[in-house]
Amino acid sequence: MTFRELTERPWRHRSAAEVFAWIPPAGAAPARWFTVGEWHARIGAWQQHLLDTPNESGIWRLFEPDPIEFSAALIAIWERGERVVLPADNQPETLANLRATGVALGAPPPAHEDDAPTELPSRPPRWSSRSLPDIAVSLYTSGSSGEPQRLDKRFDQLDAELATQASLWPLRSQLVVSQVSHQHIYGLLFSILRPLCEASPFAAQTCRYPETLRTWLQSSRTAGRRIILVSAPPALSRLPEALDWKPVSAALETIYSSGAPLSKGASDQVHELLGKPVHEVYGSSETGGIAWRIQRHGPDWIALPGVDVRHDEDNRLWLRSRHLASPDQWQRQADRIALTEAGFELLGRADRIVKIGGKRISLTAMDRALATLPGVERARTWTLQRRELRLAAVIQLTPGTMPHDHRHHRAMVKRLRRALAAHFETPALPRYWRFVDHWPTNTQGKLSAEIRQRLFRDLEDRRAPRWLGEHPHQNGWKITLEVPERCAFVDGHFDGQPVLPGIALVQWAMQQARRLFALRSDFAGLERLRFPQPLLPGDRFEMTLDHRHGDANESLRIDCDSQRGKHVTGRIALVTRQEWER
Repeated sequence: MTFRELTERPWRHRSAAEVFAWIPPAGAAPARWFTVGEWHARIGAWQQHLLDTPNESGIWRLFEPDPIEFSAALIAIWERGERVVLPADNQPETLANLRATGVALGAPPPAHEDDAPTELPSRPPRWSSRSLPDIAVSLYTSGSSGEPQRLDKRFDQLDAELATQASLWPLRSQLVVSQVSHQHIYGLLFSILRPLCEASPFAAQTCRYPETLRTWLQSSRTAGRRIILVSAPPALSRLPEALDWKPVSAALETIYSSGAPLSKGASDQVHELLGKPVHEVYGSSETGGIAWRIQRHGPDWIALPGVDVRHDEDNRLWLRSRHLASPDQWQRQADRIALTEAGFELLGRADRIVKIGGKRISLTAMDRALATLPGVERARTWTLQRRELRLAAVIQLTPGTMPHDHRHHRAMVKRLRRALAAHFETPALPRYWRFVDHWPTNTQGKLSAEIRQRLFRDLEDRRAPRWLGEHPHQNGWKITLEVPERCAFVDGHFDGQPVLPGIALVQWAMQQARRLFALRSDFAGLERLRFPQPLLPGDRFEMTLDHRHGDANESLRIDCDSQRGKHVTGRIALVTRQEWER
């Protein structure tokens, strides 16, 4: 096994002719290898950019989606002995909150999706005699329980975790393909730093779509190269069975997943489709890696080498690990566990006690009770502060049990409340319910605060649809929505039978497109847009959006379908703001 710690600066010790990254095929252009020499030139480019950028703080905020450019910028900063802060995303609110933290680096999003970002001129690198900084990177938690918290990671913490992973699962020069962001600790370790320390190539793009994954597997199979897939529950739980995976699955070596536990059903389906078991890694931004499992071998988690696990009388998890800031101290965690012969079982979090109507209840107990009911695959409850504190519930239902209109939605809520009433007092039962096909998470597999807010946004804004999840689809997105019964657009349309006006769907499509495609264009008109039948309050439907941007025109393809059939089909013409100004 070839492994060098980050403190040995492994980026300096490789031949310029070695392969560093894999440029995937694009259109008529075949795949090609990107060499260490080319990467060194990108490090030099970033070094010059840092020299030309005033920064008295010595702290740099780096958000760069391109893995090659990200890794080059990271090394350029470390060679200066300076610190890196990694924002979780490039949303305006996130960047605004970090404005006082260092100087921003990374390419801004292009004005149009076809625009190529401006590349810094390549230069020879200059290796420094300066010491590495005390803090390697500062990251942020996912915000699943409130405001994201900044976490500083030292080089010895990162090196300890990288060495553990390399000893358990050596890369052996195989190609690393990532479906997760390297702005978070899991993606940073597995898709950037591990290849760097083990001299293995990685893909020069994030693999967003299952169709892309199949194409890359086919290309690797043809080239005689095997792929290590770094993924997460959202991507793995949505592998389409319609794609023919069998001819290309031989190119897949290993699958990793982290961010949240993968359901047993999804784990089994991945193995059936891709022919490989999923290696799940349990941990957090705060603790680093804690344990791992392969569900085909059993449900229990096995502590990583160098990680000591125990529990107290409340079943709270205690850790002692080289991945922690204080490696010799035992630290209590919020998770509850039960020790088993093979390892341990996760029992949920211990800090989910709330008071509803003056009664203390355990949200963990509520979640468990819901998960045992017929038709329920997964459940999560939390509090919403409306006029008074009430519970909200998100329920993942089995196929065939999903309500698709107001009558069946109401019947499902009544059935679940009746079952819960045997265990909890009526005032403590959930007041607000959302039913989903797939568990709604961010790219790291977390039901983050942002996702939770989106699920219940229609309670605060009567013009908003009821959002219930989304996933990439070919060149666009599929979004699951419902028409809220109290939707403002339904008022006055019509007295006998309220319906949603078609123009409301156009507005919702534009809102979703601005978020999902970073759309900067404006509405210009409707092109062959038809409304075969109206949507009613409480109707559940799927909105499919495809952003099309040619040389002469730009448009948004929209289709809306429910169990009753099609409700919208056609195109929305778009125009850039600059054209309006002219």
